Amino acid sequence: MKAEGNGNLGKPGPPTQAVDASRFCLLPDGEEAFALRAASARLARKTLDCQYYIWEDDEVGKLLVYRALEAARRGVKVRLLLDHANQIGRDVKWAELNAHPNVEVRLFNPFRGRYKHFLQWLYHAPRLNHRMHNKAWIVDGELAIVGGRNISDHYFGLHPQTNFRDLDIYARGPIVAETGAAFDAYWNSDISVRLRSLRRRSRAHADRLWRSLREWHREPGRLPIDRDPDPSACRRLLAEADQRQVRAAASLLYDPPEKAKGAEQRLIGDQLAKRLGERRLSEILIETSYFIPGDRFVAALKALHQRGCRIALLTNSLATNDVIAAHAAYARYRPALLDAGVEVHELRPNPHTRGHRARLLRGRGRSKASLHSKAMVLDRSELFVGSFNLDPRSVNLNTEMGYYINSDELAGRVAAFIEEGMAPQSSYRVEIDDDGLVWGAGDERGPVRHRDEPRASAGRRLASRLCALLPIENLL
Repeated sequence: MKAEGNGNLGKPGPPTQAVDASRFCLLPDGEEAFALRAASARLARKTLDCQYYIWEDDEVGKLLVYRALEAARRGVKVRLLLDHANQIGRDVKWAELNAHPNVEVRLFNPFRGRYKHFLQWLYHAPRLNHRMHNKAWIVDGELAIVGGRNISDHYFGLHPQTNFRDLDIYARGPIVAETGAAFDAYWNSDISVRLRSLRRRSRAHADRLWRSLREWHREPGRLPIDRDPDPSACRRLLAEADQRQVRAAASLLYDPPEKAKGAEQRLIGDQLAKRLGERRLSEILIETSYFIPGDRFVAALKALHQRGCRIALLTNSLATNDVIAAHAAYARYRPALLDAGVEVHELRPNPHTRGHRARLLRGRGRSKASLHSKAMVLDRSELFVGSFNLDPRSVNLNTEMGYYINSDELAGRVAAFIEEGMAPQSSYRVEIDDDGLVWGAGDERGPVRHRDEPRASAGRRLASRLCALLPIENLL
C-alpha cells in the first residue's frame, strides 16, 4: 500500500483483538452524521471527547462548538484534541473555549509561536510533517462516531461550492471503550500540548464566547441542520440510529501517537495488508479519496486478480480531487492498474448517487462533489471504514484510525454504497485501448466517452502534469 521505493504490503503488525457484541450502523448521509453528533452532545451526562484533523470555524464548526460549550456549562467534561497544522491562527478562539473549567483543548504536534510558522516548517519539517489524521467523537464512553469526516461544512453537505462524499460509522458496545482508550493514548502523549500553556484566557472569555454563540445561534435563517431539538427529540434520533445497528465482531485499528514523532510505525497499513494476504479472496472493493499504490502494491493486486479476485476501485477524478499533486501521483499508476485487472472508477463532479447528493447551503443550488470516504470491503463479509487513505502519507507520516468489522450485513451495505458511486451516472469508468486512456460514463442521453481528463480545466490538467515531474510522491 505504499509508494515505490518506500515500502510494500508490509510485514504483519501485531494482531488486534476482535471485540464481540459491539453494534454499528453506517452514516453515509451528512445531515444525519451531523445530527447524531449534535444530539449526543446535548444528551451527554459525563464526558465528550473529540479528536479531529480539521475543525473549521464555519457554520458546522461553530454549531458543534456551541453544543460542546453548552454541555460543559451543565457539568460535562469536554476534551478536544486537534491537529495544530489546521488550527494555526485560531489559537485565540480555542483559548476562549478552553477557559471554561469543564473544557480542555490540546494541540497535537503544535507549531510554536504565532508568526514564525514558515521558518519552523523549514527547520523542523521532518517533525511537523507528521500529522494526526484521526477522527473520533466519543460521548460518555457509551457511543462513538469514527470515520472520514472532519468538522466543516464540506463534510456535511453544506458548503456552497464543494461537498464531500464521505462515510462514518456510529458504534456502541465494547468497541467504544477501546476507542476511548485510543483517544487517551493520544491525549496523554507528550506530543499533545495543553493549549493553556500556549494561550491563557480567563473564565470571563468563556462566558463571553457563550453569549456570542448563543446570539449567533438565535439569528434568523440559522441552518435547518441544527433545529435546536429538545432532549426527547435527541433521544428519538439516537434511538432510530440504534435500531439500525448491527451486532458484529470488530477491531479498532489505530497508529500509536509515537508515529508522529518519526517512529517506524505502520500499524494500520501492515494490518490491512495482512488481511489482504492471509487468505484467498474473490472480491476487493476500495473507495478512497487519494490512491497512490506504489509499484509493489500494484503487483500484489495483479497477483490477486490472476488468482480470480475481482478488484474495483473508486477514487477522485482530476475534476473532483482537492489535491492536484495527489492526483498527479495517482495518474502515473493508472495504466499499470488497468493492466493488473483493476476496475478503475473516478468520481464525477455531479454524481447522481441516491440519497448522498450534496445539499447546498440554504438551498442556493447544487455544489460540486468530491470524494473523501475511506472504505474497503473484502468478499462482502469484512469491511474497514476510517481515516486511512491508500497513499504514502497515511502509511508512513500521518497517524490514522478506523474500524475493521466482520459482518456480512454491514459489508454488503458498504459494498452497495461503493458500487452506487461506481455507477455510470456517478463516476467515469477508466479503460485503455490502442489510443490510450478512455473515460466512460452515462447520463440520460446514453453512454459518453472522453479521451482526456473529463470536466477538468486546461489549467488543472497543466498543473497535474507539472506536479507529476516533482519528486514528492512519498510526501503525498
